Amino acid sequence: MSPVHPRSSVQPGNTAPHGRTVPAGDAVDVWWFDTRTVTVGPADLADLDHGERKRAEAFLFPADRRRYRVAHLMLRRVLAGYTGTAPASLPLGRGRCPRCGAAGKPVLLPASGRGARTAPSFSLAHSGDMVLIAVAGRPVGVDVEADAAGCVCSLALALHPADAARVAGLGERERHEAIITCWVRAEAVLKATGQGIGHGLAGFPVGTGQATGLSVNGCTVREVAAPPGYLAAVALAGAGGVIPHLRAEAPATS
Repeated sequence: MSPVHPRSSVQPGNTAPHGRTVPAGDAVDVWWFDTRTVTVGPADLADLDHGERKRAEAFLFPADRRRYRVAHLMLRRVLAGYTGTAPASLPLGRGRCPRCGAAGKPVLLPASGRGARTAPSFSLAHSGDMVLIAVAGRPVGVDVEADAAGCVCSLALALHPADAARVAGLGERERHEAIITCWVRAEAVLKATGQGIGHGLAGFPVGTGQATGLSVNGCTVREVAAPPGYLAAVALAGAGGVIPHLRAEAPATS
């Protein structure tokens, strides 16, 4: 397997890529957005489908509603840049979980008029003010988590026993970071495989050391450079690759 080559970019405000080609082979494109810099007006909401608008309205707090809208709006705009399809016309659906057959990860459904363009695989994650989107030519998963406000030691119970044992012997500060590191890696892998976090994070160890090309559960995993206060990871289907350093910039902030 050839090395994985992620390409990282920061998009300020409502900017999204145009005329992009879907990454080939082991390449991954990674897009960051800061929800505080994205303006969402009535015309922008028209790019979301009925289900997305309905789910956004279900949020109790306006800040959560806004973050959801921004994340899904920018996802549609990013994918539009790869497919040549208007954001509102993108046919998004759900794949099937390979483990239980239930509705799984979001996917881009086949559509007429797409021409010869390859349909990208994608993954969306958002936490705090940040949105992270990964795009690849084969199944990909991504996760980002903001630093927890309180103790996260109880989350170690959800990890694989080998990872839980590793973090148990660390000092409190290092233990908290190691737990979140395991969490983002495991969730990225579950997204890449299409299983989702509903099946739990304890099915495989992910380790706590530096990851530039870690083989985990049939995927290659690496850390993603994130803004202060966040940890992130990306997983690409196919084990054994070595993911080189991301061409990363600091995500845009207000």
